[in-house]
Amino acid sequence: MAIHTHERIKYYDTLRFLAILGIIILHVSQVFHDAGLIGDKFYSLSEITRFAVPVFLMMTGALLLNRDIELGDFFKRRFTRIIYPFILFLVIHRIVFYIIGVYYDPSYLNQIFSLPFSYNWYFWLIVGVYFFIPILNKVIQNSTMKELEYFVLVILGGSLFYQIMLYLHLVHSIDLSFFIGPISFVVVGYYLSVKEFDISVNKIITIALAIFIITSFLKIGGQLDLPYNLFHNYQATKTKIIKSSLDLAFVQLLQAGSLFVMIKYVHKSTAGLYSKIRQFLENNIVNKFITSVSKASYGMYLMNNTFKLILGILLTGVVLSKPSAIFLWITTIIAVCILSWLIVIIIDKIPYLGKWSGYH
Repeated sequence: MAIHTHERIKYYDTLRFLAILGIIILHVSQVFHDAGLIGDKFYSLSEITRFAVPVFLMMTGALLLNRDIELGDFFKRRFTRIIYPFILFLVIHRIVFYIIGVYYDPSYLNQIFSLPFSYNWYFWLIVGVYFFIPILNKVIQNSTMKELEYFVLVILGGSLFYQIMLYLHLVHSIDLSFFIGPISFVVVGYYLSVKEFDISVNKIITIALAIFIITSFLKIGGQLDLPYNLFHNYQATKTKIIKSSLDLAFVQLLQAGSLFVMIKYVHKSTAGLYSKIRQFLENNIVNKFITSVSKASYGMYLMNNTFKLILGILLTGVVLSKPSAIFLWITTIIAVCILSWLIVIIIDKIPYLGKWSGYH
């Protein structure tokens, strides 16, 4: 299998753009958890954007696997890119809460020593993934496409099996933890980045779009406890000592994977409606904005957590009518996106702080 070049790939930026937008929608929706929207909770409807973290993990696989990795250089470059911004935004988080008085909340004081470990679960998840990447990379480098497809099939089958067992409350002793975990999305992301399907581009996009819509509705139904609640989120890595919000459900794999394929092939479309979407995405101004947000996505991810908690404090006890809640929900999402993006860019422009901004 060919090794990727270092050329910037447009659909990667589009996927990162959608992923960070999805994260912010999810976090803002958590603040509006009890507000009504066509009879449903905002948070339930935000399941449409639950693909966000899986897509970030899929991008990790697409970008880092099947490369020549030298351990010292890999850990130096990769860990500094995520650790420096984590430290900076954790400090900002603490300062903001000191200013608004939450620092003196007894329940907050009890978390002083554990805060670095609980502040951002995704950071700790990606640290674990990075430790495994050099080993997984050797497996991928020495695998044929058929062997890679076997890996993906076990991931999909194992995820579906575990979720059915959970739904039926059946205890079993089948351990597929090597396959079912954050690494699932990493492998699937790499596979989809190199796989070329033998049907027309527009047909692939249409099929992927249909799968994305169907799985999104199934995920919403799972959150609303509808009869097909087999499709509840399946957080297989959440234990007494590991806290993770990563959804490893079969439906989640399909939702994130279909979006990955859809965006990949939209950027290849040359005819019909999909080509017009590609032209819009690749318009000079739009493309520059998407690329900038993509580069800032990690810093934005870290920064939006502080906005989320501030919003939670400001909106405590606030009762809104349905139209007002919808308007405030939309404007808050836009505001958090723009402010997070601008803060990352400003930090990146400050001398000596570039590597701390998360902009890359």
